[in-house]
Amino acid sequence: METRRQQGFTILELMIATMVFSVVLLLVTAGILQISRVYYKGLTESTTQSTARNIIDTLAQAIQFSGAEITETSGSDPGVDYSFCIGNKQYSYRLGSQVMDNPEASDQAWHALVERTVSGSCSGIEPQALNTENVDGRDLVGQRMRLAKLAVEDLGADRYRITVRIVYGDADLLRSPSNPNSSIEVAAMQPDATCQSVRAGTQFCASSELSTVVVKRVQ
Repeated sequence: METRRQQGFTILELMIATMVFSVVLLLVTAGILQISRVYYKGLTESTTQSTARNIIDTLAQAIQFSGAEITETSGSDPGVDYSFCIGNKQYSYRLGSQVMDNPEASDQAWHALVERTVSGSCSGIEPQALNTENVDGRDLVGQRMRLAKLAVEDLGADRYRITVRIVYGDADLLRSPSNPNSSIEVAAMQPDATCQSVRAGTQFCASSELSTVVVKRVQ
C-alpha cells in the first residue's frame, strides 16, 4: 500500500513567516504615522500662515482707506494689554499669550488681538481686558495661537510698516532663540518664540511672520 506523506509548516517556518509579517506591519505603521505627521504639519502651517495673512490684510486695508488718525503700536511686553487706533477702529492686543477657552496657565488668555469699532476717535480709550471671556469686537487670532509680534510703524509720507508674527503650539513645543537659558514657560512668552526643531508633537507647532509697507490713500 502506498503511503502519502503529509506536508505542513514547521515551527521554524512559522516563526520566520511571523517575523517577516511583523516587520512589514511595523514598516506600514511607521509610514502611516509619518504621512499623518506630514499632513498635520502642513495643516498647522497653513492655518498659521492664513491667520498672519488675514491680520496683515485687515490692518493694511484699514490704514489705506482710513481718513482719520492712525497711531502706532504702543508696547511689546508679553502678557500686557495694549491698543492702537486706525481711525475709529481700536485694536487691543496682547503678546505671548496662547489663546484658549478657559485659560489655566499664566501664558494663556481668552484673546490676543481684538478689533472693535468705537464712536468717534478711539484715542485715549483704554485697551480691552483680553484675559476676560467677553469682549467687544472680533478676534483675529485663533485658538492655540499666540501673537508673538505686532508692530505698526509710521515711516512718514503716509507710509506705514506692519509686522505680524503668529506662533501656533503649546508651551512645551516652543523655544526662544534670544533667550535659550530661560525656562520653557518664560521662553514661550518671548515675542520671538519659535518651534523646537526636534521634539515629538512638532506637527502641532508652526510660526509665520509677515511684513508689508502700505500707503494711506484717503486723507
